[in-house]
Amino acid sequence: MYSTVKTRLHRDRLTRRSVVQAGLGHMASIAAVVALPALGESRFVVAVPTDVLEDYRKFLRGRDPLSVTDFSGPSTRRDVVEVVLLQQALGRGGWDQRVSLEALPNVARILREIEWAHAACSGTSFWREDIPAASTSFYFSDAMVEMGQFEAGLYTVATNHQAMAAKTLPDVQRLTALSNRGWIVDWRTLEHLGVEHLQHVGQWPAMPKMVAGGRADFLLAPFQATTDLSLTVDTVRLVPIPGLKISLHGTRHFLVSRRHARAAALLDSLNAGLSVLRQKGVIRQAYAQSGFFNPRVAQWTTLRAPQR
Repeated sequence: MYSTVKTRLHRDRLTRRSVVQAGLGHMASIAAVVALPALGESRFVVAVPTDVLEDYRKFLRGRDPLSVTDFSGPSTRRDVVEVVLLQQALGRGGWDQRVSLEALPNVARILREIEWAHAACSGTSFWREDIPAASTSFYFSDAMVEMGQFEAGLYTVATNHQAMAAKTLPDVQRLTALSNRGWIVDWRTLEHLGVEHLQHVGQWPAMPKMVAGGRADFLLAPFQATTDLSLTVDTVRLVPIPGLKISLHGTRHFLVSRRHARAAALLDSLNAGLSVLRQKGVIRQAYAQSGFFNPRVAQWTTLRAPQR
């Protein structure tokens, strides 16, 4: 399926042989095609992390993403509702091509596919700070998450008594945290907080397993819409350290490939649709119902870097 999508996207640039070769690495990927109100002749590819696309399908339960008005329920989370919001924004903005959601295993692969215009845009938001300032490969949509809006919990397993007993920044500094050096905002925040033991892990799905296996104490994750704020990844259940949270400073945006043949039109349609959703309160509603904007942690202590 991916080869067909890419043939249509690049028929003016690539030979059939090069398209087939480029598509071989994607044969195991998961794809979901969504029709927008006015359909053009071709589809365009939106890159989505594999685990997000799996949860997105569970969240939709067969619903049309353009008809979703309630963003709560099983499998909801920030990045899942962002996939829905992207499609609703494109629909509101008058985009005329069919969306093909393409599952990719990690952030590095997603960025590479967008940079090469094998994917037209991302299905979830990225920290602007995570993209090198010198990069000329991407356009940024209007901000989905504004400065100071992103609060994260310190997620651990309930049986990690040392982590669950943490009450202060010095308590947290003695714990072992997991993150990814490519997540510049997350990594920099943990460094500034003075966490003594910070381990790099290349892929998100491995992190909860490492915490559950006792190889680290916690990882950062957005708060969840579950009754106890718990986060379940595969068979691993994580809970936030009670009473503590971290504010991540930066803005988050959808990425659009500058090399895509209709990049400027795509960006205009996306931003126009996001403006409508923002004015109607849909973006805030989606983030709140997914647990990302979470009033239950409003009184929790925000850990701050020590003064130097």
